[in-house]
Amino acid sequence: MCGIAGIIGSADEKTLGRMVDALRHRGPDDRGTKCFPEHKAALGHCRLSIIDLSAAGHQPMSCPDGRVWITYNGEVYNYRELRRELEGKGHAFRTQTDTEVVLAAYVEWGEECLPRLRGMFAFAVLDLRRGEPRVFLARDRFGIKPLYYAETSRGLVFASEVRAFLASGLVERRADRQAVWDYLSLGSVPQSGTILAQVKALPAAHAMRVDAAGRVVRTWRYWNLAESAGREPIPVVTLDDAARNLRARLEEATRLHMIADVPVGAFFSGGMDSTAVVALMNRIGGKPVRTFTVRFADLGPGRDEGDWARRAAAAVGAEHHEVAVTATDVAAHWDRIIEALDQPSIDGVNTFFVSKAAAGAVTVALSGCGGDELFAGYPHFESYRRAAGRATRVPAGLTARDVTGRLPAAVRRRLLPLLAPAERLHAVRSLASEAQKRHLLSGEFLAGWAPRNSAARFESMVRPGLDPVAQMSYAEVSSYLADTLLRDTDAMSMAHSLEVRPVLLDHVLAEFAFALPAELKLDRGVGKLVLRRAVRDLLPDEVQTRPKVGFEFPFHSWLAGALRERLRDTLAGQAAKAVFRSGWLTRCARPPRSDRDAGEAWRTLILLGWLERTRCDL
Repeated sequence: MCGIAGIIGSADEKTLGRMVDALRHRGPDDRGTKCFPEHKAALGHCRLSIIDLSAAGHQPMSCPDGRVWITYNGEVYNYRELRRELEGKGHAFRTQTDTEVVLAAYVEWGEECLPRLRGMFAFAVLDLRRGEPRVFLARDRFGIKPLYYAETSRGLVFASEVRAFLASGLVERRADRQAVWDYLSLGSVPQSGTILAQVKALPAAHAMRVDAAGRVVRTWRYWNLAESAGREPIPVVTLDDAARNLRARLEEATRLHMIADVPVGAFFSGGMDSTAVVALMNRIGGKPVRTFTVRFADLGPGRDEGDWARRAAAAVGAEHHEVAVTATDVAAHWDRIIEALDQPSIDGVNTFFVSKAAAGAVTVALSGCGGDELFAGYPHFESYRRAAGRATRVPAGLTARDVTGRLPAAVRRRLLPLLAPAERLHAVRSLASEAQKRHLLSGEFLAGWAPRNSAARFESMVRPGLDPVAQMSYAEVSSYLADTLLRDTDAMSMAHSLEVRPVLLDHVLAEFAFALPAELKLDRGVGKLVLRRAVRDLLPDEVQTRPKVGFEFPFHSWLAGALRERLRDTLAGQAAKAVFRSGWLTRCARPPRSDRDAGEAWRTLILLGWLERTRCDL
């Protein structure tokens, strides 16, 4: 795991150095820059050593003749197999790193190397073999590793985090108002935008070609979960057949994700996904896995994951570690939490603290992230399936967009059958309607532009022909997983120089899971049927039969207690007055009377805290 940065169209070493320095938390073990004045390009890197800890893994790295260079972040788990194949084609290797294998794969296969890579990655390749230099950027299939870029007067700038662009001085300190608008609905900023007006995210499973002047020549999607899973339809199988096939893929994915030359542990909640991963790690590694759980003391007995995680860890023989977090801890680490987020998000505080605890013992942590999205683990899979089955036409004179724009989120969920597919997908996750946002945002913020309906981004996620469970899965993978869970996990873990590997997002496993019939995943509101069957010999009965429990944050206690003063001061600041109406600020300043009030105040506080911390205008 590392941080990457670069400038195409300029070889400004000082600017590049500031960008790399802003990413040093991602890679404290080594730092490298390489400028190409004659080609007007510069590549930078900071390294967290995971595989081949020697200095030979220094980046940016070149091929033997020095005509192709790479700066790379991530882990390609099949690098040993690829290395053997490339050696058979005459490639000689100087290191034991996966970086060099990815570089050689590009030299051999060019842009077609991407389908061969199994893992998580974001990288940039500078190819000097032709008359005019060209740059190739790519991001892994699920967007586990981040990659951002901006087209500036000095050329194209790219980096692993938004903060690097602020450090460069090449982009304006100006937040994107559409990103703020969408954040208020979704609790995070959807790709391909970012919170900064000039900076874009290269979406998951996308690649980009850039010319020598820093102009984007082409951007394309090289993989799609629904299309890839559908290329080889799975024949009708029994639950036991599907479970056996899934188990083999789970074991293989876990074994590959454990490859490292540093200590490996796991994030652990005691739920189905993380417990299955840890049980397999124990079997494969032959020794107890170090597991890490965060619990929020302010939730009170029985409402946090601590007690349950301890019992599940003991049942699978893990070496368990628990970190208890109080409102005082959150208040004491507030500035670092906001800085670590990189972009506003209502999630991620739990990952900040569990990563902080884990980083003292391990360098890599496996996780069960993605299981709910792939195996229909969330309760709203059932409500969406029922709504799709009852879908009817919207009453005359009332469009679906009117429904999503005028009614509160809780009411819209009950009206799911009335909505068009994109609005239906949006309504499942929406925290505020279009009308509600207009009511709370200031006239100054809304002046001079017309916000795009936040449901519009879900239109590209509608896949005709998918059954409702697969459709919901596809949307969750494309939105909530990519824009919130994976982004926050990367940002918060890398703030502590910790690499997190989501085992269930191995694309071979994910394609198989996605292609399975809905009835093997979800039955009468109970999800993960095939996953439960696949690992039933590994897990205690209470883990298998425990219903899905959403992770709970004690926002109410935090905002009424140790964060009260922070909230009051932030709501009185200039950023608050520029973004929100005074009535909304007054409402957020009151002690929360409900969890909904607390959630709205938290969402407001996170956004304003980020704007203040980064000194960004609107």
